Amino acid sequence: MFSEEQRRGEYTEYAKYAEYALLRDLPEATPFPVDTLPKQCKRLTVEAAAAIGCPPEFVAIPMLVMLGCAIGNARRVRLKEGWTEGATLYAAVVADPGEKKTPAYKVAVEAAVKAQAAMRSEYREKKDEHARELREYEVDKLQARKDGEPAPPPPQEPVMHRALVEDTTIEALAGVLENNPRGVLVVRDELAAWKRSMDQYRAAGKGADRQFWLSAWSNSYVSVDRKGRSEPMVLPMPLVGVFGSIQPAVLSDLGGDREDGLLDRILFAYPTPTPSRWSDDEISDSARGGVRWLYERLRSLEMPDDDHGDPEPHHVTVASDAKPVLIELLDSHREEMEAPGFPVRLRGPWAKLEAYLARLALIFALCRSVTTDASERIEREDVLRASVMLDYFKNHARRVYVGLYGERVEDRVLSDVFSFLLKHKGAWEGYAHRVSRAVRDRLQAATPGGSYAHPQKGGG
Repeated sequence: MFSEEQRRGEYTEYAKYAEYALLRDLPEATPFPVDTLPKQCKRLTVEAAAAIGCPPEFVAIPMLVMLGCAIGNARRVRLKEGWTEGATLYAAVVADPGEKKTPAYKVAVEAAVKAQAAMRSEYREKKDEHARELREYEVDKLQARKDGEPAPPPPQEPVMHRALVEDTTIEALAGVLENNPRGVLVVRDELAAWKRSMDQYRAAGKGADRQFWLSAWSNSYVSVDRKGRSEPMVLPMPLVGVFGSIQPAVLSDLGGDREDGLLDRILFAYPTPTPSRWSDDEISDSARGGVRWLYERLRSLEMPDDDHGDPEPHHVTVASDAKPVLIELLDSHREEMEAPGFPVRLRGPWAKLEAYLARLALIFALCRSVTTDASERIEREDVLRASVMLDYFKNHARRVYVGLYGERVEDRVLSDVFSFLLKHKGAWEGYAHRVSRAVRDRLQAATPGGSYAHPQKGGG
C-alpha cells in the first residue's frame, strides 16, 4: 500500500491538473429553452432575436420579468402553510458592448412602455379635470365663507400610475410603490451603476438601499423615511421586478465586498456571443400585439385588498398531480447542494432558486390561464417548464460565479472522487494512484478537444 506521503503526492498532482483545467474556460453556455415560453412570448422572442441579431434570452428574460410585474400583488402561489411565493424576478444579462442588449430589452418591455403611455394620457386628462374642479372649489369656498358655512373639502389631486421605472432613488421608488401597490418593473441598463448607487451614501450612514432591495425580493415589509415627511412611507408588500445588463469586464462590481445575498437573488443569462450580421427579418405587428395582449390580461387580474387597503393576493394552488413533481424537484435540488464538492459560492444562489422554481411556475400557469380561460392553478406542465428554465439559470449562474470567483480546486477534486465512488456503488478498494488516474482521465475527457496535458509535461 502507498504511504501517507505518497497518497498526499497523488492528491497534489491531481489538484494541479484540476487547477489548470479550471483556469482554461468557463462552463459551456446552455442554450436558452425557448420552447418553455408561453406561445405569445416564444413568437416574439424568435422573431426579435432573428431581426435584431441577438441571443433569444436578451428578449425572453426581460419579458418574463415584465410579465411577473403585470401579475404583481394580484396572485401568489401557495406551496404549503407559511410558504407562498409571488411573481417577483430579479434578472440580468451579461454581455459585452455592442451585443444588442438595449434594442432587445426595449422590444421585450414594449408592452409595459405602452401601458405607461396610456397611464400618462389618463393622468393628463385627470389633471385637467382637477384644475377645473379646483377653480370651482375656490368659488364654492368663497361662497361658503360669505354664508358662514364650513368650506367644502378640496378636490383630490390625481396620481399618475406607473408600470415602468428606470433610473430612480429608493425614496422616489417608494413613492411610486405607495401609489402602485400592484408593483412596478424597474429597468436598469447598467446594473453596475445600480449597485454603485446603493453604496454611494454608505459613509454618511444611509446605506439602507441594499436592505430595501433584499426585502423587496421577498415582498417583505419595508419602511422608507422621506425628507420633508413627518411619517415614513410604509410598504407592507412591495413588489418590484428588476432587469438590467452588465458587461463581463465589470461583473466583479456586482460582487463587491458584501455577503448579504443580493447577488444571489439575481437570475443571470451569460450566453456565448452571437455574431451579428444584416438580416431582412422583421418583427411582425401580430407578434408584438400578442405579448401586449398577454400583458394586459395579466394586469387585469383583480388585486384583492384587506381592511386597510393593503394588497391581499389571491393564493394559487398546486394541482394534486403537480405537487409530487414539485416536491421531487425541490428535494433533488437540495441533494445537489448537499453533495460533496458542491461549490461553496453557489450555495447562496442555489438556495434562492427554490423560490424561483415556484415563481416561474406561477408566471407560466397564469399566462396559460388567461390565454385559455383555464382555472388558476399550477399544473404539472407549468412545474416542468419552470424546471427546464431553472436548469438554464443554474448553468449560467455557474458561468457567472466561476467568472467572478473561480472554482476551488478542492471542490473539483472532491466532486470527482465522489462521482468515482458513485460509479462504483459507493465503495472501492485498491491503490490510491488508480483513483487518481481514473479521475484524471475523467478530467481529460471533459477538457475541450480531449487533448489536455499537464502544463509542465507538454500539451495544453
